[in-house]
Amino acid sequence: MAATATQSVAVPVGVIKSFGRYGPEYQVLGQAEPVDGKRRVRIVLVRTGEETTYGFDAMMADPEAL
Repeated sequence: MAATATQSVAVPVGVIKSFGRYGPEYQVLGQAEPVDGKRRVRIVLVRTGEETTYGFDAMMADPEAL
């Protein structure tokens, strides 16, 4: 099976992004298990320290924090 473009993009570990332009900041920790065949990443919310997973495509669309 050939890798799709999304599957071949590396997870930007350590990068701090924000949910949309003005949302809270989060740091990308690494790859997470896929859910329903969709790629996910592990993140930690900078302000609270809460760890969770987030959709890879959504993460890629979010801006880097300023």
